[in-house]
Amino acid sequence: MGLGLGLSATAWAAPPMGGTGSGAMPGGQAGPGGPGGPPGGGDSEDGPAEAAPKDKGALAPVVPVPAQPEGRRKVQLFELHGYFRMRADYFHRLDLNLDYDDLDTETNKFFIPPAETAELNDEGDLSSNDASCYQQLSSAGVSATKISQRCARRRGTSSANLRLRLEPTIHVTDTVKVHAQVDLLDNLVLGSTPQGFAAENPWAPVSLFTRSMAAPTQGVNSLTDSITVKRAWGEIRFGFGMTLEAGRMPNHWGMGIFYNDGNGYDRGEHADIVRMVDTDYGDSVDSVKLTFDFGPDKRNALTFGVSYDWASSGPTTAQLLGAEWDSGNLVAQAFSAEKYDDVRQFSIFLERRDDPGMLQRKLSSGLPVVNYGFKSWFRWQTLDRAIGTPGIGDGLGGNATVDSEVDPSGLSHAGVSLGNGGYDDDGDSGLENYAYSLVQRRGWLLTPDLWLRINWRTMRVELEAAGVFGSFRHRDLDEDRTSTDFDEIIETALADELTRVIQFGYALEFKYGLFNDRFHIGVDHGMATGDSSPPTALNYASAFPNDTSSMGTLSDGSPSTLSAFRFNPAYVQDLLLFKELLGTVSNAAYVKPWLAFYFFQNNFSARADIEFAGAYDSRGTLAGDKSIWGLELAGSARYHDVDDPIFIQLQYGVMSPSAASSPSSPPAPARTRRPSASTPRRSRPSRRSWASGSRAGSPPRRAPGSCARRWRAGSCRRCLSRGPSTGSAGRPPSWS
Repeated sequence: MGLGLGLSATAWAAPPMGGTGSGAMPGGQAGPGGPGGPPGGGDSEDGPAEAAPKDKGALAPVVPVPAQPEGRRKVQLFELHGYFRMRADYFHRLDLNLDYDDLDTETNKFFIPPAETAELNDEGDLSSNDASCYQQLSSAGVSATKISQRCARRRGTSSANLRLRLEPTIHVTDTVKVHAQVDLLDNLVLGSTPQGFAAENPWAPVSLFTRSMAAPTQGVNSLTDSITVKRAWGEIRFGFGMTLEAGRMPNHWGMGIFYNDGNGYDRGEHADIVRMVDTDYGDSVDSVKLTFDFGPDKRNALTFGVSYDWASSGPTTAQLLGAEWDSGNLVAQAFSAEKYDDVRQFSIFLERRDDPGMLQRKLSSGLPVVNYGFKSWFRWQTLDRAIGTPGIGDGLGGNATVDSEVDPSGLSHAGVSLGNGGYDDDGDSGLENYAYSLVQRRGWLLTPDLWLRINWRTMRVELEAAGVFGSFRHRDLDEDRTSTDFDEIIETALADELTRVIQFGYALEFKYGLFNDRFHIGVDHGMATGDSSPPTALNYASAFPNDTSSMGTLSDGSPSTLSAFRFNPAYVQDLLLFKELLGTVSNAAYVKPWLAFYFFQNNFSARADIEFAGAYDSRGTLAGDKSIWGLELAGSARYHDVDDPIFIQLQYGVMSPSAASSPSSPPAPARTRRPSASTPRRSRPSRRSWASGSRAGSPPRRAPGSCARRWRAGSCRRCLSRGPSTGSAGRPPSWS
C-alpha cells in the first residue's frame, strides 16, 4: 500500500519594460483611442475651426520610446518538482523454506523471523527460542491446535518507509539551466531511529518508553544521512539545436532495461505514475554530453548525441590518505591517485523520440507514430586492484576492519574502510597498500542497445534489446604457491587469466485500449541470458557467478565466459519473483498478460497480472536441472486524482514457486527449530569464490600484512626488498 503526493511550484520574474507603455503622455491624459492620445473634442457647430496656437514646444519632435532589450525577456527563475511517498508492506514466507541455517542469508536474503530461530544452550545443544510464537502461546495456555494456526502466520515481515524527493531547476537565463535531485529521509524505515539508538537516553532506557524519533545521521544511528544530494548538473541550449549538459545527471535509455534513471519512463499513459513513484533504484552518471537536433521539420527531428563519462576514477587521495589530503587542506582539490585505474566510457546515440504532448497531437491525426533509437557505450580500464574497486573497509588504511583476517595490502575483500591517514602493522599507508594490490585489468566492454516504439490510436508496441560484449583479465589470489623456484613464482604471479563477456537481453511490451481507452489489455515479455551458476543468496544482482563448478572454467577455476545478462532493477515491474526474490531479471524468460480498467473519470483504476517465468539455463537454478521459476498472480486498486497530484495504491500478490527455486536433493537433517519438529539443513560443499580470492575450508590466513601473503598474491617487490622471513636469501619462504 502506498501514498504518493506530487508537488510543483513555479516562480516568475518579469524585468521592467523600457518606457512607460501604451503610449502614455505626460500628465496621464487619455485620448479618444485610449490612454495616451490627445484630449478628445469635435468640430464646433457655430463656425469654422480656430487656428491652432503656435506653440514651439508642441512642435518639437517626439522622443521615441526605446525598444525592450532582447536579452531581458520574461524568465522563469525557479521550478520545484518532486513527490512525497509513504509505503507499507507485508511479506509472508519469502524465505521459501530455504534458510536451513535459520539466520544465515547465504541461500536467501529473506530469512525467518529471528524470534523463530533455535538457540544454543549451555551444553551446545539446540533448543527452542524463549521468544518464539510457540513458547509465547504455550505459556499462555493456548491449545496446540490454535498454536499451530496462529504461529503459521508468524513467517512474515512488515514495515513502512517514506521518501521526500525534491527536483529543483534554476533558470539562470532562458537558455541556461541548473538541475538537481535531492532526497530527504530516502526510504527511511518508519520507527528505525528512536530515542536511545544513538546513545543512552534517560527518557527511553528501553524502546517501550520512546517518545520521539531522532534525525538519521550516518555513523550514529543510520547508514545514511537525512539529506542526500543525488544529482546536480547544468544545461546550456544553443540557438542552432545543440544542447550541452555536464555534471552528475540521470542516466536513462529506451525503456530502461539496461540504464534506468529511476524517474519512471513517461509513456503518456495513465499508468505512468506507478512507474514514477513506486521505484527504489536509479542510475546516475558523471558525464559531459553534447546533443544536436537536426532535420527540416522539428516535428520529425532526429537527435544525435555523444558523451564522455567518468564511470570510475579509482580511489582519491583523501580516500587513501585521509582528511589531510582532502580538498582545501594539504591540496586545494582532492584528485584521483592513479590515472590508469580509471574506467573511461564513451557513448554515441541517434534517436527520434516524441515528447508526450507531441505524441498525442500526432496520434489525433489517426496515423501511426514510430519512434526509435540506437545507443552504444564503450568502456575500458587498464589497471585495477587485484580483487576490484576498493569499498568501505577494504583495509587499505589504518582503520579497524570488520573482518579480522583482512589483509591490509588490499588483496582480500571484506569491506570496511578505505583509509584515515593511518598506517597498518607494517607501517604502510593506504596509498602504499593500494600500489601493492594493482594488477593489469586490460578490460573493455561494448554495449549496443536498440529501442523501438510504435503507437497507433490506443495501441502501443515497444521493444528494447541490448547486449554486452567484452573481456577482462584477473589474477588468481588463491593459488597455492609452494614452489621455492623464484622464476616459477614470478611466472605464475604474472599469468593473469582472461574472461570474456557475452550477454543479451530484451523486453517487449504490448498495450491496447478499448472503450474510449478505459479498458486496457496488454502483455509484457522479456528474456535475459544466464549461465550454469546458481544465484548467490537467490539473487542475480551480482555480475559474478556464485559457483563455477558446472561452467567452462580457466586454470584458476574462474569462468571463461560471463553470459548472465541482468535487467536494471528499476525496470522490473512485478511484485514478488523478480523484484523481491531474484533481485532482477537474469537467467530467465517471462510472459505477463494483464488487464486494467479505468473508471470514475479516470480517477480510479484496477489491474490484474498473471506472470509465468522460466529459466534460460536450468543449470543456473537452485535445483540445477529444473526450468520453471514459478507463477505469480497480482492485483492492484488505485486512486489517481486527475486534478490534484494524489496517488494511492493497494497491491496484493501471491507467488507459487516451482522446482527451480528449491535444491534438487533433500538436505540432511541437522537442526531443530521447535521442540516438536525438526527441519533439514542443507549440506554446503566447499566452494571457491574466484571473485574474492578465498576458498571455503582453506587453512587460516597468515597475519594481516605478512610478506608471505603479498608474495602469494604476486605483489612481491616490497617483500623481496625486505627479504624473506625464512629460507635462503633471495627466495621466498614455503607456504602450506
